[in-house]
Parts: sequence; C-alpha cells; structure tokens
Amino acid sequence: MMKPDFKRYSLALLEADILIHSSLDSGLRPLWDALEKYSSKSDLILHDKVVGLAAARLIDRSGIIDEVYTSVASLPARQFLKDCGIRLTAIQVVPNILTNDKSSVCPGEIIAINTSGTDAFYREIKAMLDSRVMSKRLE
Repeated sequence: MMKPDFKRYSLALLEADILIHSSLDSGLRPLWDALEKYSSKSDLILHDKVVGLAAARLIDRSGIIDEVYTSVASLPARQFLKDCGIRLTAIQVVPNILTNDKSSVCPGEIIAINTSGTDAFYREIKAMLDSRVMSKRLE
C-alpha cells in the first residue's frame, strides 16, 4: 500500500497502488476535477490532505472511491464516510474544517452542513467553485 506523501501533493488518486493523478492545489477544486476526470473508474484510493464534509459528500457521490487517507478530517466527514461504507484513515480529526486564517468554518463545509439533498448540494458546490474561477479571472 502506497503511503500518502503530502509533501509531493495535496491530493492523489491511486488505482491498484499506481498513482494515476495528483495535484498541489488546495480546496475542493482539485478533488472536484479529479472525480470528474476519472468518473468512469472504480475502486480508487484517494489521498487528500484535508477532508471535510463537502469533500466526503463529493467522494460518496462519485461512486469511484473505496478508501480515503488524509492528514485532517472533520467529525462530520468521518461520520458521513463511515455511514456510506467508505474507509477513512485520518491522522487528526477536528470538529470542522476552517478557512486558512482559522477565522471561520470553510464555505464548502457550511454548504455541506446546510444542504440536505445530494443534487442541491452538488449545484451549490459547483456554483461556489464556478464563482471562484470567475473572481480569479477578474483579478
């Protein structure tokens, strides 16, 4: 089993212990892109540096991830993945995933906590990610 190496990447997808995708970017975007790109695969292992409830819900919705390894998981993410039957190995479990400046719960986690339906959640996260792409283009 390949051990996560979060010095080399923040996110990686493995298929039968072979690294098929990695990213150094942070936030939900690298996970979203990887799950979309490899949506036809199955039984993949995910290494993601931080897993909150939004990431957990995206992982479950994808149907392609069997196991998750992370440095930090939120309590809601751990419970959600357990309920979905997706194995999680986390070095640290925290109440919630916070913004980089630690001033508040991250936007994706808030959306995941406050949006009940899978389709509504997916639309909200997509809108959040799309708005970030637009704001970066305007900078």
